[in-house]
Amino acid sequence: MSLNNLTEKEKRELIFLLEKKQLGLVKDDYTEYVEYVHEGLYQHAKHTRYLCNIVQEAIDNKKRMLSGEMPLRNQYIALSIPPRHGKSMTITETAPSFYLGQFPNDRVILAGYNTDFATKFGKKNKEKVERFGRKIFGNELKKGSSSATDWDIEGHRGGVISRGILSGVTGEGADLMIIDDPVKTREEADSQVTRDKIWGEWIDSFSTRLHPGAIVIIIMTRWHENDLVGRLLDPEYGEPLPWKVINLPMECEDENDPLGRKIGDPLWDRFDKEYIATRKKMSASSFHALYQGRPTSQEGNLVKREWWKKYIELPRIPRKIMSVDATFKDADTSDFVSIQVWGKSGVNAYLIDRKKARMDFPTTLKSIKEMKAKHPDISGIFIEDKANGSAIISMLRSKMPGIIPVNPKGGKISRVNAVSDYIQAGNVWLPKDEPWTEEFIEEWAAFPKGKNDDDVDSASQALNKLFYYYAEIPEPSDPFVPTPEEKHSSMLKKITGGAPPSQMMKWG
Repeated sequence: MSLNNLTEKEKRELIFLLEKKQLGLVKDDYTEYVEYVHEGLYQHAKHTRYLCNIVQEAIDNKKRMLSGEMPLRNQYIALSIPPRHGKSMTITETAPSFYLGQFPNDRVILAGYNTDFATKFGKKNKEKVERFGRKIFGNELKKGSSSATDWDIEGHRGGVISRGILSGVTGEGADLMIIDDPVKTREEADSQVTRDKIWGEWIDSFSTRLHPGAIVIIIMTRWHENDLVGRLLDPEYGEPLPWKVINLPMECEDENDPLGRKIGDPLWDRFDKEYIATRKKMSASSFHALYQGRPTSQEGNLVKREWWKKYIELPRIPRKIMSVDATFKDADTSDFVSIQVWGKSGVNAYLIDRKKARMDFPTTLKSIKEMKAKHPDISGIFIEDKANGSAIISMLRSKMPGIIPVNPKGGKISRVNAVSDYIQAGNVWLPKDEPWTEEFIEEWAAFPKGKNDDDVDSASQALNKLFYYYAEIPEPSDPFVPTPEEKHSSMLKKITGGAPPSQMMKWG
């Protein structure tokens, strides 16, 4: 049936029925609600739908608790999401208005790095209740709720208060608590005083305001490993609560990504691989913290960032070696492998080339061969003689000269400690202009608490060999100037074709 054949009355009735059906969906489906209340100004991406599902699951769990299907318990959710990926719009600016539609007698606390910031969240939710509350849920604002920070639902006990994280919430209760970005800048995040104050507010104020069955959502762009989320998960600060921790890195680095991404895929196509590469090159530490959700302490643990030296042009390198750290579990799986080429000139060691990627067994063999072909003057290829390393050694030994099995003594930390003095002394140099240099430094800065240590293992293996097993290698003179004797010997060889003087006399 064509719409053109309908009367105006029939068209109005059809529109009414369609809207009624849509409102029925919007009332109970948070994903639909978010899109509806933003009136065309919001377009879902895969990660925002995922965030909506997290909110929906928490609310559905609460309904089951209240009906007796589940035991009453608090739900703790920590979300780490890159900047400008819609986390606040999707959750903090919208979820409270939807939640109060489901539970109009519940209390909501919103918090941010200061009251002005938190007030914005309260105001956005208030506007949604004013505009859509009656239509969708049959709720409306309480008369006289003129404040953007504190407002209530008419005829019910529910409502919202918005506060800065350090302003305190004494005297208030929470059935839903959302803390969105409790720190504003890196300077604040790096301040031990600020971190301690925020932690104190959580312990003495916010955590004491929770009603039984409360939902707590902390949304953070991670600046520091010892931030609020870091402390909440650290047993050093007390028995951790049952937090559901979700980190959505800008660049996928896990084969079991919750969104089904492949390694290297961006979280949102608005920020493509070129953008990611640019951010990495600008500051690897900021990229790993803000965009990947993997912050490290600014000073590092065993090796500090500022200890590394960087070169623009290599000196002449009389000796090169290759070091391989292969950590895949078996021949059929893929894990990070780090293949590095190092050289030594005088008292200094230089990282010349490096390939780090997820590789299976065949790819690892191929990559080692390619690196050797790229640097044919490599004199030794050092591979740890354990597990899969032994298999690599066995496969390559008959096909490639210079394969040297390594049986390291001591643990990883002791091997790093053995070379850290050389790094601190300025004897270890990295390429200044390679896009992976900062990533390499960050992995060392995070060690031994970082997620990955493949580069650390490969480099410490190479540096131990260069500094402890090879004598000092002098820098070759450049250009080479032969002595008179060497000149004479060279001329004789040209004339005689290399024949000794005794043979020349026979010819004569």
